[in-house]
Amino acid sequence: MIQFFVYNGKEKLAYNDFGNDRGFPILVQHGAIASIKDIDLFEKLEPYARIIYIARPGYGESSPVILRNMLEYGIIVSKLAEYLALDEFDVLSISAGAPYGYAAAKACPEKTRNIYVYSGVPALYDAEVQKDWPVPVSNDLTMAECQKTAHEAFFAGLPEAALENNAIKDSMANNCFGEAQNIRIRFRDWGFKLPEINSRVFMRHSKKDGPYGMVIRTAELLPHGELELLEDGEHFTKEGFESFIEKTVIKALQK
Repeated sequence: MIQFFVYNGKEKLAYNDFGNDRGFPILVQHGAIASIKDIDLFEKLEPYARIIYIARPGYGESSPVILRNMLEYGIIVSKLAEYLALDEFDVLSISAGAPYGYAAAKACPEKTRNIYVYSGVPALYDAEVQKDWPVPVSNDLTMAECQKTAHEAFFAGLPEAALENNAIKDSMANNCFGEAQNIRIRFRDWGFKLPEINSRVFMRHSKKDGPYGMVIRTAELLPHGELELLEDGEHFTKEGFESFIEKTVIKALQK
């Protein structure tokens, strides 16, 4: 059920709280184009976990709050965890949600047990990782410039029917604010570094999903990072994600 958490006196964070209410809590950090209304991806996980699927600032009905860095998002999540009285939780991050998942762990070091990362964006604050990024790196764009870039890259020319899709609608909300924010801060100082993350991190990535040296470097930066590097596979498929849920997430929950 979609609910709202108000923080800083006025800002609203939307989240979908579903699954097994007696299960272990998992905070889900969505990818670039996503909606917390779309929960079919988590059918296999629902019997095992209480799933708290968070819409980042600017996505869907979450207030469009400009973040200075990734850690500021983690602080918002820490307030949500306190509001929900969560003593401990895991984090599941998809694609562009990876940095935000690490930020949540940094802000909640005593509460974050495991982090699961599926096809995650690498440590783009790191100079060595940036060298392998396949397009020019820019960390001084304004929000307006990023909104224009996001619209042109993901949404320009979409057919009318596509605009009714939950993921498209929620990602285009507030003039593509959420995706623009991803673009604006991903190459900047995140407000922390991955060697500071003490949680166990389970990563899965395909060698065909971009220059995978970036992913190896990211895993090496994590003190307790475990990378499963597949020989084949796309960036994201429902089948691939459900396989990760079954073989990695549920397996860890059952231990």
